[in-house]
Amino acid sequence: MERLLTQLEELLGRRNVYRGKDAEPYKWDALGSGRGFPGFDSLTPQPLAAVRPAAKDEVSAVVRLAGEHRAAGVPFGGGSGLMGGAVPVRPSIVIDLARMDRVLSIDPDDMTVSVQAGAVLQVVEDELGKHGLLLGHDPWTVGVATVGGAISTNSLGYRGTRYGSMGDHVMGLTAVLPDGRIIETGGVPKASVGPDLAHLFIGGEGCFGIVTEATLQVFPLPEARSLRAFQFSSFEQGFRVVVQVQQRGLTPSLLDYGESYSDGRPEPCRLYLGFEGLRDEVAVHDRLAGEICASAGGRELPSEEAQEFWEHRHDIGDRYAERRRTGAPRASPIGASFDFVHVSIPASRVLAYREACLRTIERHALAPIELG
Repeated sequence: MERLLTQLEELLGRRNVYRGKDAEPYKWDALGSGRGFPGFDSLTPQPLAAVRPAAKDEVSAVVRLAGEHRAAGVPFGGGSGLMGGAVPVRPSIVIDLARMDRVLSIDPDDMTVSVQAGAVLQVVEDELGKHGLLLGHDPWTVGVATVGGAISTNSLGYRGTRYGSMGDHVMGLTAVLPDGRIIETGGVPKASVGPDLAHLFIGGEGCFGIVTEATLQVFPLPEARSLRAFQFSSFEQGFRVVVQVQQRGLTPSLLDYGESYSDGRPEPCRLYLGFEGLRDEVAVHDRLAGEICASAGGRELPSEEAQEFWEHRHDIGDRYAERRRTGAPRASPIGASFDFVHVSIPASRVLAYREACLRTIERHALAPIELG
């Protein structure tokens, strides 16, 4: 593989090819030993090198070279993925898109932004704000996650109830296929001819190609925002509110509901609700949601609690970004081995599924952390 590495250095320059210890940061993403992944300790990440191309043509050339030498290529965004998707578990060339971080154009008339895949979401958000626009995708890792990574995992953020997941914002994209060819898709809200090829890359985690650029639908900055927090005595009580909010056609920007556990015992359930948009729209939706919560027996918490939740929603992601920057060791945030179980099921089956989970947890002498 030495010939491959030499060719990569000739293509990108030596300072943009990381070998040996310099490639250590690319062995892991946010998956850590504290997670309940039994095979974690047996993983042996094998980056032959990490490269940092600056343009889609360079990504294409890297992919072609890797293919000629029968080496895998692993795209790498901000490294904030929780499931090990960027870990090179076989000899691989890690393709870090961090240098491809430009906001290419913002079009307030078309309500679109075109960006390179390595652009950090918060940077894009800040640039859009100068034009009175909003990205609409707001994950807890907004300060470290990249556009390409968010598209490739079709991630969902705090504003997802109103604006949808990252994939819902993609109007067109540019991607490098496994043989090095470059494909460009769409760029308009609706087309009636042929399949939408962009969906091959949304949520595809790089399997079908590496996203290098994207055109995204953006939104006007809200005239107003309301934030409220409610407490419920049982999970069922608050969950009925969540369902009723959606059945009434209300469109909260923020809808976060869950119950935390302490020493195996559930704490009161909390619902954080936020509406944003036109001032009159926010007022109506906020009032109706408050009535639904009150009729279900919800107790409204002080406004400071909702504001604090909103202001600190990115703290975990920011801490991860700092640990990655300083090279600090990964640690379990709860001091024990744990894992997430994410499922998509109809609302009518959520409560039964929750009960089945709790029975399974008890049977195996485990402790729940949070259900929501």
